[in-house]
Amino acid sequence: MTTHDVFDEELGPIELVAVEFPGGQIIAEGFRQLAELVDNGRIKILDLEFVSKAADGTVTAVEIAELGTVDGIDLASFAAVSSGLLDSGDIDAVGAEIENGSLAAILVYEELSLLGVLAAWSTAGATILTEAHIEPDDILAALDAADEL
Repeated sequence: MTTHDVFDEELGPIELVAVEFPGGQIIAEGFRQLAELVDNGRIKILDLEFVSKAADGTVTAVEIAELGTVDGIDLASFAAVSSGLLDSGDIDAVGAEIENGSLAAILVYEELSLLGVLAAWSTAGATILTEAHIEPDDILAALDAADEL
């Protein structure tokens, strides 16, 4: 199956998250939990890339296989999910946001838990009109505004 064939199927919501690890100190527990989400069928990783920013501000893409093992988690096991969806522009944009000496992970994933719901609605004749990401800061601002009423 080609990448194009995968995207001809019904997709769940697609999200992107970038996480900075100050000083390049990767937190293994997060990757342990990420693997569990994949193993439990809750998400599908579409791309995972790493970017580092040297002390002089130079931004570089980092091969996952180069990261080795952190606290018992072999990060090389995630190398197969590096698909190339993220390009050098994405790497540079995240690299510009992180501090010198830091490392960041950029994760693109599909939320699978809603696929059954969407399929049931579509099968019954409903039309999915739109899907959109709402920024957490926007949600928090709306909740704060509602509390003030």
